[in-house]
Amino acid sequence: MKVTRRKVLAICALALLGSLTSAGPASAYNFKRSLSTGDSGPAVRALQVRISGWYPNEEHKAFYLDGQYDRMTKVAVANYQKHHGLAATGVANESVFLALNRLQDPDGSTGHFDWSEFDQNRNSGCGAQANAYAGTFGGGMVAARRAKRNVRRLMWRLEAVRAKGGGRPVGINSGFRSLPYNDCIGGASRSQHLYGTAADNRMAEITNHRQRNIAMRSQVHGIGCYSSQTHNHFDLRINNAALSSSRSWWWPRTDSQGRHLSDEGSPCWGETSNTSALRTSGAVLRAIELATPGAGSLVPSAAEIEAFESAGEPEDLNGAD
Repeated sequence: MKVTRRKVLAICALALLGSLTSAGPASAYNFKRSLSTGDSGPAVRALQVRISGWYPNEEHKAFYLDGQYDRMTKVAVANYQKHHGLAATGVANESVFLALNRLQDPDGSTGHFDWSEFDQNRNSGCGAQANAYAGTFGGGMVAARRAKRNVRRLMWRLEAVRAKGGGRPVGINSGFRSLPYNDCIGGASRSQHLYGTAADNRMAEITNHRQRNIAMRSQVHGIGCYSSQTHNHFDLRINNAALSSSRSWWWPRTDSQGRHLSDEGSPCWGETSNTSALRTSGAVLRAIELATPGAGSLVPSAAEIEAFESAGEPEDLNGAD
């Protein structure tokens, strides 16, 4: 959601970090000519980053960002064209680039997501070492520049999820995390958040279950849900070459009632009748603003999504990715 989180940054700590955490400049890509089957190179890879979320999931067949304009790229472009009311030729032409340009900002972020939604949060419950990286992409498992590149890829995948969800706002309450910050809040030791390839999020006006189903049709490789946490975890683990041990699909299992299950086998939050509320209320909003674990409504309003994003992570994720 294109809003800036409320952050109180430790300016002196950031100054000390200096170039160590600098992610360098980012900018929008300028496509210079039409692209089609048989083309290859950086322009094709840039296109793939932007349209990969439009390739349908065919028995967990991953869409790779390899710079080769192959059949999968053609299908993804055609699906993107169809969604935007363009002739579904599968050729990336001027009309495709115009549509993509409307979705990218000069700083390299996308139309509905800001860098500030994905850089590290600040948590009053964490110490100076963890909070030193607040507002940056430094201190993780990859260089800040690479983490930011990964975040850009994730933004475009989330743009596809958002579009397929009817253009409803998506709030991010946890994006990139440094190693000390991830340790402080109890994140998984090999969390995708350490690489900038993951975001904990919710979408306004639809259930978490429905949003996960949309993500399953949008080349989101890692989809996590939890029995006591209200967010969906989405990541691009197959595209994360820096963590080869996790480059496989990770989706929730489904029980006989069609409910998504956590890794522990319990129904994910929102899958049972004990959800705190069907719709947003004042009490729900106050609990969310305090980052109370499990606080949220089954079908969140835009106001609830904004509060969810502003609150950041719960104090203890208990090993969740």
